[in-house]
Amino acid sequence: MKNSFSKYIYYAIIIGISCNVVRLYFQQRDALELALEQVYPWYYQVGFLGNVFMCFAAVSSFFLYRKFFPSYITACYLLLILLVFIASVNDLNAIFKRPNFFFSIKGIGTFINFGVLYFAADTERFPKVLKYFYFICFFLIAAAFINLAGMGFGASRKEYLTSIGGLVFYCIWVFPYFFLQHGENKKKNLINLGTFMVIILLVLFTGARSYLIISALYLIVKFSKTLKSKNGVAMIIGLIVLTGVGYIILSNSAFSGSVEGAVNNLSERSAEDTRSEQILDFLSQYDTAYLLQGVGPTALWFSHGNNDLYGFLDNQFLLLLWWAGLPALLTYIFFLVKSLFTKSEIQYFEEIKGLKMIIALWIAASLGFAIYVTISSDLYYFFISFMIGLNACQYTKILEPEEIEE
Repeated sequence: MKNSFSKYIYYAIIIGISCNVVRLYFQQRDALELALEQVYPWYYQVGFLGNVFMCFAAVSSFFLYRKFFPSYITACYLLLILLVFIASVNDLNAIFKRPNFFFSIKGIGTFINFGVLYFAADTERFPKVLKYFYFICFFLIAAAFINLAGMGFGASRKEYLTSIGGLVFYCIWVFPYFFLQHGENKKKNLINLGTFMVIILLVLFTGARSYLIISALYLIVKFSKTLKSKNGVAMIIGLIVLTGVGYIILSNSAFSGSVEGAVNNLSERSAEDTRSEQILDFLSQYDTAYLLQGVGPTALWFSHGNNDLYGFLDNQFLLLLWWAGLPALLTYIFFLVKSLFTKSEIQYFEEIKGLKMIIALWIAASLGFAIYVTISSDLYYFFISFMIGLNACQYTKILEPEEIEE
């Protein structure tokens, strides 16, 4: 779809994404130092600027493209912003004293930025945005290996997670979309397979069991038809050989100590369940008097696991319920579930795979299935927002009948 103003939205999105890539790269490079010093260097300001550009893109896309989306998308989007604002009224002074809080996981700006999903209606420029997300994966994979090399041998799981977690988790939310697509270019298909296997290896370093399960699900979906064919056995053998060769190469390289440490870290965590303990600790302090209005975005609860006041939780639905209230939670859940079961019109003219799977996995992640995820102004959440937009957009209102037939 062509519109003279849409190019400015496109540029704002590209700038916004680029600024957040800068922030993510340097944040991960300095992660161990930041954890100790609790400082916010210059690249946090770059990330804030990027979120401002994304905010402009979200609001502009809403006004320009909302007519191409189901009414429930717009209703839920506006209602979420309103409910978050109401929950934040008593904390507005504290919020405006810390501008970065505006785009934090409990910030009003974060929920405004969710509106970037509307840009999926720009059929001319939106594919370019997706392609940009694709190439960012390769940059972040390279950065992750550089960080691993800098860690040295025998690092702990916490050190691995701190130094590469953000890079890897971006890839595991973004790259599977491209991995699931099957094009005519066999070389690209092979590159995508190899890249996905590398991402799985990086997930192994973080010890993130949930993401290993998610990776396995993507592999099953990707090769479900192939596994039923005559070439299925050969495919399984090929993957096993590829994994084995990669393991042998890394075991005899400068990463040998890191590989061994990652395997040991994962095995040690096989029976560990700190998440349930955290949630039970939180629920023991939950005050149902704030069920409807929430306690506000700046509220804290005492985490016995951290022996300190804490403002987060490994269950995003429960976290949203706590600080923003039940109406906000129900609106968000309705939005996600309704989006999941909306018939995807993109399938009318283009074979797109994995959209609903990504939304379903995000719902599972929000329930606590995956770590280091939340409603946020981070790159992976922008991508998930775009996936929801791609799935919900009513493309038949945009394209001419002959274009759909093609």
